[in-house]
Amino acid sequence: MKLDPRSKLFVLAITSVLTFLNGSIIVECILAALPLMLLFSAGRFRSGIKYGLFFLVLLAIQLWLVPALPISVGGIVYMFAVYIRKLVPCFMLGSLLISTTRVSEFLAAVGRFHLPKGFTISLSITLRYFPTMGEEWNSVKDAMALRGIPVTVGGFLRHPLRTMEYVYVPMLVSASKISDEITQAAITRGIDHAEKRTCIETVQFHITDVLVLLVYIGIIALAVFAAGGGGYDD
Repeated sequence: MKLDPRSKLFVLAITSVLTFLNGSIIVECILAALPLMLLFSAGRFRSGIKYGLFFLVLLAIQLWLVPALPISVGGIVYMFAVYIRKLVPCFMLGSLLISTTRVSEFLAAVGRFHLPKGFTISLSITLRYFPTMGEEWNSVKDAMALRGIPVTVGGFLRHPLRTMEYVYVPMLVSASKISDEITQAAITRGIDHAEKRTCIETVQFHITDVLVLLVYIGIIALAVFAAGGGGYDD
């Protein structure tokens, strides 16, 4: 199922607000289930299963582990489980947005909002930055593995200074270099040109976008109802 980038931004904004304002576990589970369905419909099964299991584990910790712990420890675990869990739907939608939206398609959609050019340029560079950094991270990790330096949590705990020197310092240098290169490439392509830019991408709403937006509007109504005393609180 293909969605317009504006629909993805809209549902991401709604989810980001509702997850922290909402106090109902039922609404929160719905907010997690819908991005999961969108990931599955986009063919991102591995990411969807990973996020779904993580959400369920955190929910189980809150419902069954926290009541069995002492109050002092349970309070800390509860805060961790609840607040990290509330971020999971946002992470799922962010993953969906980045993995299923081309940069040119995203810029064409954002251009319909008539936002300031500085904001558009920042978004363009950011969208190109993270995939490139992911590739750089994999390259550094493979290079360190060939040298017998495991890039794992255990390896960091055993040799923190060596890991920082051989892994994180090169990553920081690469991050700065990649940022400059992407910025220069975007400027070379005329992203900061004063005139209105044209785009070969065509973005428009389809029936699937309307259905998804209606579902999220319904979730807003459900969250308002739950906040008024009709739902189950955490």
